[in-house]
Amino acid sequence: MVDWERVLQGAGAFVQGVTYGMTISRWLELDDESAYAEIVSYVNGSSTGDVDGMDAVLLQTASTNFIPEQRNRLVRFYALFKVVEYNRFGQFRGFPA
Repeated sequence: MVDWERVLQGAGAFVQGVTYGMTISRWLELDDESAYAEIVSYVNGSSTGDVDGMDAVLLQTASTNFIPEQRNRLVRFYALFKVVEYNRFGQFRGFPA
């Protein structure tokens, strides 16, 4: 018998991952200053679960991107993301598992 709850959870996780990817793509299209402002806004305005999800997707994207210029920007985006996260939560929350 099909476990529909599990199937729907997987579909929801996939859609959320696509949403994170679209947000990261948008940041890459912006100039650095605008992208940084959006990253700060994202971290400060998102739920803890969304911050954790974006943390994982942004780290994965930064570590697997094959275009050197984009990879360098993504690493800077990730560093800023972690600094803003630290400021918001008052502690270093670690890296995604």
